[in-house]
Amino acid sequence: MSRFDFRRKMSWEKDWEGPRPATQDEFNELGDFSKTNIEMILDAMDSMQLLVFRYDESDRVVAPFVVGISSEGNPLMRGFQLEGVSRSGKGRGWRVFQVQMMDGLRNHHDFFKPEDFDFDSVYPWIYKVFALL
Repeated sequence: MSRFDFRRKMSWEKDWEGPRPATQDEFNELGDFSKTNIEMILDAMDSMQLLVFRYDESDRVVAPFVVGISSEGNPLMRGFQLEGVSRSGKGRGWRVFQVQMMDGLRNHHDFFKPEDFDFDSVYPWIYKVFALL
């Protein structure tokens, strides 16, 4: 069974705000490194576990909330960064990460509760979504 079993909108259903679903074909078009990282992100989201990885020469600890692709087809993850510093000097807060730039991605073995964060699932900041909490 596919992880990406999205229901299509039927012609009689009214339009709704929210993320667009990505497809299995869009996932298959990604490189092996990105696919491996996305699978690890999906596993962490399933169990609500934090992720740790190196990004822009800084170690990050992030609670993953959504993984998908940009309008150009680039794989992205949006999450709440708990530890680490960005190039701009920002620490804690919501960030969008390019999946192919996440080096040494691994499970942090610590859990989080989504309700502890102010996440807007209607506007996830990612064009098409594979999964979202």
